Amino acid sequence: MDFFKKRIRKYQEKKLDEITSKIQFHQYTKKQLEQKIDEMIHDEKTMIIKEISYHSKMINIWKKNEEKLKKQMSEMED
Repeated sequence: MDFFKKRIRKYQEKKLDEITSKIQFHQYTKKQLEQKIDEMIHDEKTMIIKEISYHSKMINIWKKNEEKLKKQMSEMED
């Protein structure tokens, strides 16, 4: 039984690392796009604003996934 718990824990840790990586990616991309927005004309700004919105949504989704996984992991320890 302990073997399976360790395997599950290892899988969850791997997934948590992936989630963290995705959050960092979307935060970085969002920041880069926000910096570019200051240098662009109106039409380009509209497109960038949409991309920023997308990355904001993705950050929120992955943070929720991270919270769920952390909750599962803490429940497994109990």
